[in-house]
Amino acid sequence: MILWLHGFPLTSQIFEKQRAIRGFDHLMPELPALESMDDYARFAVSQLDARGIEKATIAGLSMGGYICFAVWRLFPERVNGLILIDTRETADTDEARKGRYDSIAKVEQEGVAAVADAMLPKMVVAEELKPRVREIMMTTSPEYVKAALRAMATRPDSSSLLPSIDVPTLIIVGEEDKITPPSDAERMESAIPNARLVKIAGAGHLSNFEKPDEVNAAIGA
Repeated sequence: MILWLHGFPLTSQIFEKQRAIRGFDHLMPELPALESMDDYARFAVSQLDARGIEKATIAGLSMGGYICFAVWRLFPERVNGLILIDTRETADTDEARKGRYDSIAKVEQEGVAAVADAMLPKMVVAEELKPRVREIMMTTSPEYVKAALRAMATRPDSSSLLPSIDVPTLIIVGEEDKITPPSDAERMESAIPNARLVKIAGAGHLSNFEKPDEVNAAIGA
């Protein structure tokens, strides 16, 4: 079983191309409006509980990666592997945190489009994919977007957690990712004992969506 935790400001539709990965059951819930990464971790585990699943591989894209770290911190016994896609282990800088709260104010004034349009240029390299990515982002609710921004702004630094991760860990990053660049992935690989890093050429922040064949092959392997 792979439990897929989507990024921000997205929905589980961003994983639509990962359903082609054979040999695994796929659980792709929609993240609700919650106030902290710990709350999201509890939500993730509740999805396993509801299906009687004791352990799963937890896959997180961007914000979903932050949730992966919270799951490992709170419920390591429920994890048999991690897939960290275009994410990082560190907390927000003061500047980034301020940007989150500025974005909340914009959503309150202008709706989800304010965040979607600001983030879209950094999400994918391929211009032809941008309309679909924006379409996915625009299906999110203002309540979720604001809650997720607060949860990301207040998330803890997970750097000290990485050496304790003793399950197989696959780290995937788009070589053109400007939000969580390859240097973040390299740093995580060096700190997690049983990690493997795969860089995806020609992909931005949504490497799984932009280059699904390469990402799916890495996960399948």
